Amino acid sequence: MRMSPRLNRWLWLMFFASLANAGVACTGTVGGPSQSNGGPSTGGPTGFAGATGGQDPAALACAQSGRVLNVGVTPLRRLTRDQFNNTVRDLIGATGSPADMLSDDEKIGPFHSNAIAPITTLEVQQHKEVAGTLAAAAVARMRQIAPCDLVADTGTTCATQFVTQFGRRAYRRPLTSAEVQQYLTLYNLGRQGVDAQNGFRLVVEAMLQSPIFLYHHDVGASGAPKPGVVPVNPYELASRISYFLWNTMPDDTLFAEADGGMLNDETALKSTVARMIDDPKAAATIGSFHRQWLDVEDLAEQAKDSTLFPSYTPALADAMTQELISFSDYVVRQGDGLLKTLLTSNMAFPQGGLFDVYGVSQPAGFKAGTPVMLDARQRAGILTQAAFLTKWSHGDQTSPVHRGKLVRLNLLCGFIGSPPPNVNTSPPAPTAATSTRERFAQHESDPVCASCHVLMDPIGLGFEHFDPVGAYRDIDGLGTVDATGKLVSAGPDLDGSFDGAVELVNRLADSTEVNNCVANQWFRFSLGRIESVNDACSMQTLHEAFKSSGGNIRELLARIVLSPSFRNVRVNGG
Repeated sequence: MRMSPRLNRWLWLMFFASLANAGVACTGTVGGPSQSNGGPSTGGPTGFAGATGGQDPAALACAQSGRVLNVGVTPLRRLTRDQFNNTVRDLIGATGSPADMLSDDEKIGPFHSNAIAPITTLEVQQHKEVAGTLAAAAVARMRQIAPCDLVADTGTTCATQFVTQFGRRAYRRPLTSAEVQQYLTLYNLGRQGVDAQNGFRLVVEAMLQSPIFLYHHDVGASGAPKPGVVPVNPYELASRISYFLWNTMPDDTLFAEADGGMLNDETALKSTVARMIDDPKAAATIGSFHRQWLDVEDLAEQAKDSTLFPSYTPALADAMTQELISFSDYVVRQGDGLLKTLLTSNMAFPQGGLFDVYGVSQPAGFKAGTPVMLDARQRAGILTQAAFLTKWSHGDQTSPVHRGKLVRLNLLCGFIGSPPPNVNTSPPAPTAATSTRERFAQHESDPVCASCHVLMDPIGLGFEHFDPVGAYRDIDGLGTVDATGKLVSAGPDLDGSFDGAVELVNRLADSTEVNNCVANQWFRFSLGRIESVNDACSMQTLHEAFKSSGGNIRELLARIVLSPSFRNVRVNGG
């Protein structure tokens, strides 16, 4: 049905009125650096990790603050495309990936977070069109979505129930009486002269365009931004937890806990987190974290030389991605939950062509999702699995630069400066007579390159036993592989030489620097922002608790939810 100019104008008035009511603007807030999709970011704010002579900088900053409650500024964040897809699935039963019609997400560090650039007119139009399409499709499910029979309703009783209950789920909080009246007006406007389905469609379409639906709404109990640090209200906390652990809106149980004030109790909050981690929805979120952390989301688009690697197909790339998702979920939710296991286990989840990549036979009666043990002398953890090794290689040769850079940035939370202007960043052409180590030696011999490459290449060279599709090899060029490497300026418990990826990842797994960085990364993922000096006391507690738990990731997730930075908000510098 074509929308009348009057109704179209009403929807836009509602859109901008809801902006004013929310106390927000349709612009992002600078919250950290965007990360390019073309390679690991060169860095940006590094948070509280890195080589500091053995002292945790978060602990130092917390002590200097006098341990006064403070949290970093919370940016205004729009739902990511995954969050949008998941939310409309749970809200109205939408299928597919409607957010594919929206602009690409921004990144803060390695993670998706639309909290930087102002929203554009084009993006507003995209959301309008997607909302219209989704609302039209939802009409067929009106009887499942509405709590009563809108068609049979001759008054406003059912319409009021629908607006109130559906609005509570869409806004992720109860509607105000003024909001209920606005949507009832829209419903009646759509129903007059047409039918209840049209009124239903217009309400759904309007709510899916509201900034309160499209943005994470974190302002505290007052409902409007206030200076200083204030606790988030129970509905905001419920949404924070749900989008952190499930990447979607709260379920009925979580809404009920917010209604009953249960989320104010730490014991109840711990039980809530445990329930949600046990839910299958958490599996997808854990997989998403690790795909973003290792920056392998676009693995299927990775091109390989078809002559050198004829077995590399979209199906093989998908198997690599699925293995990463299955392995990380198995460790975090079903196994011991330990970071050390994630980084050092020789367990893998191959399927299809991955068995050939790993050089093992598929067991009789094998079922996808079943763990397979690989040679522990060759494989240890997530960094020796095919997804990471394949993504961070070139099409015709490995890349010690990219592999080392990813480790430096995302496991050590380090910083690497951008290359000088006009420098040639093309890799040296491979030849049959030279090894990768020989070709990339020029980086250390050239003083213009050496200061940065010494932080990356010696780490990446430790993975040289793995070719561009992750297969193990002993020969490179005309000689045997030399996979020795060195960690420089990585912290007192890491600096020094190592031989091969297995030794490297075991060193990383035992490192306080890596422990702290992984805690930082999960914090960034949870709130869509980089930690700041104002989060120092929260970060110190997370670092210490994560270490004392033996690096238990499940416990870390609960600790993040309980932290002051997660349960409070500061929307400005006041």
